[in-house]
Amino acid sequence: MKRAILSLFLALCLFFSTAPAQAASAGYSDIPSGHWSEESVARATELGLFQGVGDGLFGRGQPITRAAFVTALVRLFGWDEVSPSTPAFTDVEPHRWFYAAVETALANGAVTATSRTFRPTDNITREEMAVMLVRALGYASLAGTASGYSSPFTDMTTNRGYITIAYDLGIAGGVGDGRFAPDQTATREQAAAMLVRVYDRLYAASTRLASSGSRVRITVDTPQASAGQSVPTTPLEPIAELYATLREMKNRGSDLSGAVLCLTGGGVRTLVSNGELLSTDSLSADEVSEILARDGTRTYYSERYESAYCIYTPNSYQTATVWYQSEESLAAKLQLARLFGVTRYMMI
Repeated sequence: MKRAILSLFLALCLFFSTAPAQAASAGYSDIPSGHWSEESVARATELGLFQGVGDGLFGRGQPITRAAFVTALVRLFGWDEVSPSTPAFTDVEPHRWFYAAVETALANGAVTATSRTFRPTDNITREEMAVMLVRALGYASLAGTASGYSSPFTDMTTNRGYITIAYDLGIAGGVGDGRFAPDQTATREQAAAMLVRVYDRLYAASTRLASSGSRVRITVDTPQASAGQSVPTTPLEPIAELYATLREMKNRGSDLSGAVLCLTGGGVRTLVSNGELLSTDSLSADEVSEILARDGTRTYYSERYESAYCIYTPNSYQTATVWYQSEESLAAKLQLARLFGVTRYMMI
């Protein structure tokens, strides 16, 4: 998926403070000083993700509707507004305040139009929030892979892959006893806390290092080309394999905040003649640039692997396929790493 903004994010921990209400803070009279949501509500308001419900109230304890959540989601990702003349949903008319937000979320893949209705005034469920956020991050395809992983919860019947990713990335946690409670709704302050944490990961800086030093190195092997493939498939750090590696390290208890993601700086070239694999070799970034500048080189991008590749003919009897690191593929991998808490990387 082409990403205008690539990045993001942390865990949704839904917990409640038992401290007695004291002086109001965060700019709202219904957010007591010292309440667990005080800081996140204040930041969500400052960032423009949320607004109050009027009369100096934030709406603490109130459920959040699907329309309100989508509106905050569009603000979080900073998507350009889409407002078509013909609505995609029969219950989201152009005169409604949330019309542009719903259409924008649809255009960016956060929601789908499999149904003609959106149900904008329904309270959003935990499952729906997880699915929208994972889709907004561009991981709809990855959810298909994640659906085959062991389930972290006992009460998941639909959208297993989306909820697994949301759990692995810390977007959504359980409610106890191994349950996710997919149909349970969230309050406005819980949604604000989640989206602020997402924002912090989404817009965090990825720092490039010259060497890893003593830090743990995160590496992903490049698949080997197989005979019989029309296009030899050797994508660099395929996104599903990178996700699996980060997930395994997290589950082992590794300190990912101190790790370094090691990415291929150049490319991998495979030569083919009459359907037979002749050779595979590694290229430097400069060598890749020279190939891309050649007349007749055709460039492509695989959203499945989040990796770029090109095809050219070095001579009349050979075809070369080069999978290489583009700006888009680099951004996609750094985003996924940041979502797991990895903010350092190096090119090798």
